[in-house]
Order: sequence, then C-alpha cells, then structure tokens
Amino acid sequence: MAARLAGLSPNLASRFTPGTLISSYEVYEAVKRGIAVPFRKSDPEQSRKLSALQAADRGGMMFQPKPGTFENVEEIDYTSMYPTIIVKANLSPETVGHQERAGFLPAVLKPLLELRIKTKRLKKTDPRFAGTDAILKWMLVTCFGYTGYKNAKFGRIEVHEGITGHSREILIQTKDIAEEMDFRVLHGIVDCLWVQGSPIKALKDRVERETDMLLEVEHFDWIVFLPLADGFGAYNRYYGRQPDGSVKVRGIAARKHDTAEYVREMQRRMLDVMARAKTITELKAIQDEVSRIYRETIHNLPAADPKEMTINRRISRLTYAHRCIEGAAVQAYRENKIEIAPGMKIQYVVTDARRYKVEPEWRASSFDVGYYRELIDKAWAEIKFAFS
Repeated sequence: MAARLAGLSPNLASRFTPGTLISSYEVYEAVKRGIAVPFRKSDPEQSRKLSALQAADRGGMMFQPKPGTFENVEEIDYTSMYPTIIVKANLSPETVGHQERAGFLPAVLKPLLELRIKTKRLKKTDPRFAGTDAILKWMLVTCFGYTGYKNAKFGRIEVHEGITGHSREILIQTKDIAEEMDFRVLHGIVDCLWVQGSPIKALKDRVERETDMLLEVEHFDWIVFLPLADGFGAYNRYYGRQPDGSVKVRGIAARKHDTAEYVREMQRRMLDVMARAKTITELKAIQDEVSRIYRETIHNLPAADPKEMTINRRISRLTYAHRCIEGAAVQAYRENKIEIAPGMKIQYVVTDARRYKVEPEWRASSFDVGYYRELIDKAWAEIKFAFS
C-alpha cells in the first residue's frame, strides 16, 4: 500500500518512516499534476507582530482532568482530525491569504482520508486491513507535523497554526455542546473528550452534524485519571476497563518502552486482576488481591534474573553535562567497544545507582535492588491510586 501511494519500490517503502512516505507521496502527486517541486525549498517565515504570533501559535487544546476513578465514561475521538481540517478548511501553503484557491494539500490528502475512514471501518470485522489502516493513520498524522517543518516541500508554519486553531475551536465547541446536553466533561486532549452522561448517540450525532467531523465513541466501565506530583490531573496518564474486559492504558509503566520487564509484568498482572471488576465497587473488593501482587514482587526482587531489569532507552546525545544513569550507559557501551550514535537504542542494567554504575544488558550479572525497588513503588503508586 505505502509503495503504491508513494511511487516507491516495496524495498524502500518498508524501510522509510511515515514522514518520508507522506513526503514522497506528495512529491509523486505533484509531479503527476504537473506542479513544479523545488529541489531545495526557500520559504522563510514572514515577519509578524508579537500579538499576532501569540494569537496563532498556541498548539492543541487540553483540559486538565480532576484525578480520580470515574464510572461509565465515554471517550469521544475525532477520526483523523487534523487531516480532515486540512481538507475541509482548504489549508495549504498557497491558500494562505487566498482561500478562494483550491489547495494542493487538500486535493492530495482527500483520497488518503477517505481510504483511512474505509479501512478503519473494515478492520473491525477483518484483521487483514489493520496493517493498511496503520500505514494510512501514521502517514496522515505525519502530514500535519510536516506542515510546520521549514524544510518540508509543502510546509508552511501558517498552515500548521491554522490547523491547530481550527482544532481548538472544534474541541471547545464539542465541550459546549456536551455541557448543553447535560453531560459532565471530565477531560479533553486535542482530539479526544471524556464525558459522563447519556444518551451518547444523541451527543455523537449532534457533534458530527454541527462540526462536520466523524466521531468514534469508546465506552469505559471505569477509568482512572492519575495525578501529577503537585496533585493536579496529568494530561496523558490514565487507564480504564472497556466492555470487552480489556484495559486501555496510556502513560503508565506497563505502556512505557523503557520500563524494566520485571516492573512491567507486575503492572500487567495487577491490571489483569482489575479487568475482572466491572464497577468501582467491584474494583475496591479486589484491592487486597492486587496488593498481594505488589508484596510478592517486592519479596521476589532480590532473587530475580538481572535480564528482567533491562532498561531500553533511545539516546539523543553522546555527551552529558551532568552525571546521570543514561550517560553512564553510553559510557558503558563505549568501554565495551560498541559504536553508538544519536537515535540508537541501548539496553542496560543499573548495578549501582548511587555511583552511576551500569552494565550493558548482555554483561549484567547483578542489579541495584534499591533502585529497582523505587521503580516498583512508582509503578505500584499508579495502580494503588485507583483504590484511594
């Protein structure tokens, strides 16, 4: 699919990032339409007044949630919100200040958007479409980011700001509609809104009608919004049970790529137990069973396999101004004659956190029990909060 869209060989398409694929697709479509594509783009951002910049460059809208556990919550999610805005609002570099023109980006993204909507529907009944849907999803997501990238062939910062501006208005409009219909708004992130109330279909139909955007609705039997260190709600750390018995997680240890497997497995076991609870009352009834998993994890920690303590990190630099665990890991790789570069993923085990000593994963024969105990406690705090 990606090779056909971008005009590339399957060998190249399989190794390229979504950003390269969407750029290749846009260039391919431009050449087909007889549009000249500059070899090196020279389109600096225009000078603007500070007041105009402050009004335009504000990013996506987010509502800070109240930390806690909530029952019978609906997640309202816009389907490919940013690409849809590009198409419906006719946003393209050449349409800035000239909205009467038909934009290039809307014209080439519209077929991708229509195909994504179709594959997203089809994959629910046929798993064979999941891969195609994922490719289209990330190509469309990346096309928004590239509108603000100065070297993108079809990028312009004013388009990027226009997209986020429309998204803020749409999310606020959706919130206002929900509250007008007596729904309780719990949280909102850019293109998602979490609400309590019913009938959800009436809300979905009205929002789609008034915003001209497609929505997806997911139900949560219960959902936990976690707090920040200051006690206010975290924007992107939550988990909740869905009707099929699965638990959707975001931003917690079980989801993070750098979590040690020993810690991840503890949280997974806890979430599996919590998934049996359909209500907050049932959730509280299994607190002791979940707590027992934590105690067992701590008890078995000293005898655990060091390989289970492996931390995976993608490094962004090779030199560090201050001593830190990641810097020590980079140095450990050098000492083992391993060539490293920014963007590379490294695997290491912390053997003495106080002295910043680590070993590459394949050489580790021990680990710092105290350090990993702290990681376990942090992961446990994310679960324990659901019962507080």
